[in-house]
Amino acid sequence: MSTAITSTRRALLSPTIPRSCCLRISNARSFSKRPRHAERDLFTPSPFAKSDTIPINDELVAHRELKEDNAYGMRRYLLLPRNELDLYDAATIANGQILASIHANQNMMFGMKLHNQQSSEDTNVSFTDHLNICGPLLDLAKEDASINGQQPQALCALHGLCGWVKDCLENNGEGSKVLDVLMTEYSESNNINNNKVDKEEDSKHSDNHSKETKKIQNPRSRQRIQNKSKAYTIQSESQRLLQLSAVKAIATNTPRPGHSILGMGTYRDGRLPWIHLGWEYTQLSSPWDESCRCGLEELMVYKSRDGEVGAIEHLAHREESYLRSAGGAMARVFFV
Repeated sequence: MSTAITSTRRALLSPTIPRSCCLRISNARSFSKRPRHAERDLFTPSPFAKSDTIPINDELVAHRELKEDNAYGMRRYLLLPRNELDLYDAATIANGQILASIHANQNMMFGMKLHNQQSSEDTNVSFTDHLNICGPLLDLAKEDASINGQQPQALCALHGLCGWVKDCLENNGEGSKVLDVLMTEYSESNNINNNKVDKEEDSKHSDNHSKETKKIQNPRSRQRIQNKSKAYTIQSESQRLLQLSAVKAIATNTPRPGHSILGMGTYRDGRLPWIHLGWEYTQLSSPWDESCRCGLEELMVYKSRDGEVGAIEHLAHREESYLRSAGGAMARVFFV
């Protein structure tokens, strides 16, 4: 009798666990033992995950060409006319007509090219052509560049920068605040006035940007990219003359007086003003203004896809023809 009472007391005192709770605990244990590769991928999947060729419409396809085994490494995106067999191997691409191409490495895109152009400054090709042909390819390239959660970026060529600076120099600096500073004899009062004007313009730009982004819900789109690193100033008359002579040499592709070649010393002395001139040059492009200066079509396509210039890279590309066209400067674009 006492044994039965004791067992009954133990049953009453010991907590009973419902079957549903047991199932939850069992599921939690089994979930914790899952291998890492079975965890859900929270990043955006690549649009080329199933195939390296994606139809854009009935006439065009986008093809991703890998340069190495890593799908996120060196690669090239091609815009091709659609063929009847839908086969786009290396031989077919070589014999076919490439309409446009974009190179990429990880989250960095570069080298956007419209293949029916005669040259990088062909005036017969309008911005509308760049937008209609390169725009759809850029959309896919941007999505593929962000598959690892990184922010897509682009290095953009600034073709025609040297020509624009040369034109401003011939007009006594008109059209460029940087050249206006360089071509005005140095004085402390001028330096202070230039700083005040630049600060006022920066505050106006900040106010306009905040008003435009209040209606936007995407957090990344509320990021502000500075339109210039800081106000361009000079500290002495000797510095002004040194930088002015370097800028003239780079823009005209001629050695400085007393020099036999246009060497790296000239690019070094003209680095700071040339970066600021690059900032000014990028402001001449608007994604919806076809009257923009020829040579900025690539940048306008990036801007039409929410791209903003975040930095000017000095001597980013040192090919001789590009040094003559842009002094080696390229714009780093962030897609916000």
